[in-house]
Amino acid sequence: MFRIGIIGSDNSHAEIFAKLCNLKDKDTQEYAFPDCRVVGIYGHDKYRTEEVAKNAQIEFIAQDPREFMGKVDAVMVVFRHGDLHKEYALPFIEAGIPTWIDKPFTIKNSDAREILEVAKKHKTLVTGGSTCKYAEDILMAKNIVEGQDEIGKVKTAVISFTTNFENEYGGIYFYGAHLVEMALEIFGYDVKSVTSSKSKDCVTAILKYSDYQVTLNFVEDLMEYNLIIIGEKGTIVRNIDISNVYKLGFERFVNMLRTKKQPYPLENIYSSVKVFNSLVESYKENLSIQVPGN
Repeated sequence: MFRIGIIGSDNSHAEIFAKLCNLKDKDTQEYAFPDCRVVGIYGHDKYRTEEVAKNAQIEFIAQDPREFMGKVDAVMVVFRHGDLHKEYALPFIEAGIPTWIDKPFTIKNSDAREILEVAKKHKTLVTGGSTCKYAEDILMAKNIVEGQDEIGKVKTAVISFTTNFENEYGGIYFYGAHLVEMALEIFGYDVKSVTSSKSKDCVTAILKYSDYQVTLNFVEDLMEYNLIIIGEKGTIVRNIDISNVYKLGFERFVNMLRTKKQPYPLENIYSSVKVFNSLVESYKENLSIQVPGN
C-alpha cells in the first residue's frame, strides 16, 4: 500500500485527489486505486484542512509537514500559490520521497530549476503540473501534429482556454499554467520566443517555433475551450474536454509509484515555467521575449 500525504488544503485539488484515492467509485463500488491511500494532510487553514480530511476520509492531520517523514511513501504538494511549492516540496525530494507538485509547478524559473537539480541529485521521482495536458483531446492533437498524416505539416494553430487575472495566488499564473502546458504538450517544448499583449479580459500570446507560430488566448471566465490546428492538408477544430483530467493525472502519479519510473520529463515542466514567464514579461514590457536556456 502506497501511503500518500497531501500538503496544502486550500486547493480543491487536495480534496479531489484524496477522494479519487480514498473513496469507492459510486458506480462500481470499487476503489479506483486499491493500492494507494491518502493517509494524512497538512494545510494552513485549520477549518479547511479539517473539512477536506472529513470529506475524503483522511485520518491524520499534521500540524507540521515534517510529521509525514516516516509515515508516507509519497507526497502531493498542492498549495494554490506556486511560490509555496519549492519550500514544501524540497525536504521530501531531498529525502528521496516521490513528489507530485501541482500547477503552477512554480512561478519563478529559479525555483523550478532548483527542484529539477535536487531531484536529479537525490534520484527522486518528481512529477506534476497541470493535469489538463493529459486530456484525451490534447493527446489526440499531439498525435496528429507528430504524425502529420491527417493534416500534413502544421502551418499555425490557436488554443483558447479560461483564466483568472485577479486573485491572491499569483494572478495569471494560478490558472494560466493549464494553457501553457497543454500547448507545449501538443507542439513541443522548443519555443524560441514569445510575443504577447493584454486587454481587459484576455492575454493573447504568440509562441514562435522554428517552422510555425501558435497563438494562445487566455480568456477571463471562458466557458468553452477549443483548439484549431491548420496544416498543409487540412484543419482540425476541436473542443477540449477536461472533465476527466484529475483522474488521468493521478493515474500518472500512481503509475510512477508503481513502476518507479519518471512519467514525464522534468525538463519539460521546467520549459513550461520558462515559457510562461517569458509570456508574462512580454506583455508587461511590450516586447518580444526570447525564451531563456538553462
